[in-house]
Amino acid sequence: MTWSALLALGGVVAVALGLFSPRGLPWGALLYLAGAAVDALAKGPFAGPAQPALVLGAFLALRGESLLQRPGLAPLRRYLLLLALLLGLFALKALPHPRADLPPALALLHGGAFLVAYLALSVGVGAGVMCAFQDARLRQAPEKAVGSAPLWSLKRLERGYLQVGYLAATLGLGSGMAWAFGYFGSPLALDPKELSTFLGWLLLTLYFLLQERLRGLLRAGLLALAYALLLFAFLGAPFLGPRHPSRLPF
Repeated sequence: MTWSALLALGGVVAVALGLFSPRGLPWGALLYLAGAAVDALAKGPFAGPAQPALVLGAFLALRGESLLQRPGLAPLRRYLLLLALLLGLFALKALPHPRADLPPALALLHGGAFLVAYLALSVGVGAGVMCAFQDARLRQAPEKAVGSAPLWSLKRLERGYLQVGYLAATLGLGSGMAWAFGYFGSPLALDPKELSTFLGWLLLTLYFLLQERLRGLLRAGLLALAYALLLFAFLGAPFLGPRHPSRLPF
């Protein structure tokens, strides 16, 4: 990743944080301007669309910060910050992305994280599905649940292994997207491997957010679908010609 892209990425993160904490906005604007300046020094002033996008995004972020003391204009402030964020993302796409091999440390983190994720989720999802069916039996026909595994034991297995698997999957997905951004210029594409992994992670996130409200078949179905998408990314997507540059399935 070039210095201009790295500075622009830092600006995008700071502006995104500025939607919740105003302290990030000056830093976001400064990083935007620094990224534009570095790109101008390398290629000349306004040599591409990224530089004006970064400059405009910086001034919009600063203008949004100036509206903090005017609560009545909060919708206008959010609009300006979202527009600044959109301009930063556009600049990231427009900036050059020299292709480089996956660094060994990042490759170890990426592949190792997904191996841990698949191992932990295999146990956690199995326990979670059993837990959902056992909970349904206890509610509908308690006499049929006598010979099954105790609910507390299944919940303990589900909670522990799913938390580890979700954290590992997040690390694997984040590291892969970070490298794909530097290699392809976009962290996500219409690629069967990337989309199935991302959708599986989203469903796991939804499961953790709604797990106290989910019951029975809906709970088991959401968990199984998330795991099926991740398993497809591991076993099925490599045969569909994804853009993944290595021959490894993760």
